[in-house]
Formats: sequence, structure tokens, C-alpha cells
Amino acid sequence: MARVLVPFDDSDPARSALEYAFDLFPNGEFVALTVADTAAVPFIPNSADDETDEQIETLLGEAAEQIRVAEAIASDHGEDLETYTRVGSPAQEIVDFAAADDVDHVVIGSRGRSGFKRLLLGSVAEVVVRHSPVPVTVVR
Repeated sequence: MARVLVPFDDSDPARSALEYAFDLFPNGEFVALTVADTAAVPFIPNSADDETDEQIETLLGEAAEQIRVAEAIASDHGEDLETYTRVGSPAQEIVDFAAADDVDHVVIGSRGRSGFKRLLLGSVAEVVVRHSPVPVTVVR
């Protein structure tokens, strides 16, 4: 039985990836991973830690809501879903999780950006494909 990691941020591509994973691995074990992206928290030298902690707590609250959505999708498909939340860079956390947590496959959504937008914004899916220790399926 394959253990399948699906990074989940409640975007349309992430929802599609989760549903696709259920179809692709009918007898799989599914893991949804949300990442509270700390890149959104600006580093301000000599600032109060309370403000940073507050911003991270807000991100973790958003991640918890994303997990609830993933669980609802899994329930609608009659699937069990393990869920995890990490704090950090999404691409790095996904790759690290896949390497450390006995995952057989990653199914990740992609917004399909190309050209200048991808260069400017980066692509989590592209980094995961390049650095994942396990096979990756990208769903548009």
C-alpha cells in the first residue's frame, strides 16, 4: 500500500491534487501537509517577538482551517487522511517531510505559471519535483 503525501493549501490546484491522489492510489494511505509559510512574516531586527509570534499564530490558524477542508474532501471520498502542519518554507518542508516520513509518492497541485511569473514567484511544485526523494505527480 502506497503512502501518499499531498501538500495542501486549500487552493483549487491543491484540491484537485487531493482528489486525483484518491483516484490514482485507490488503496493508498493519504497524508495532507500544510505549511505555514514564514516568508510572509517579515524579519524586523530589534522588534518585539510578540508581533512575530502573533503573525505565526495567525498563519497556524489558517493552516488549521486548510486541514479541516482537506479532511472534509477526504470524508466526501470515503478516505482516511493523516494531517500535519509545518512552519517554514513550503518547498523545503514538503521535501523534508517526504524524506523523513516514509512517503512513497507525492501528489502536488500546480498553478501552471510560466515564464516571468514563475521566475518572479518561484514554483513550489518545481522545487519539489527537483528535490523530492520519491516520485512526484504534478496536477494542474
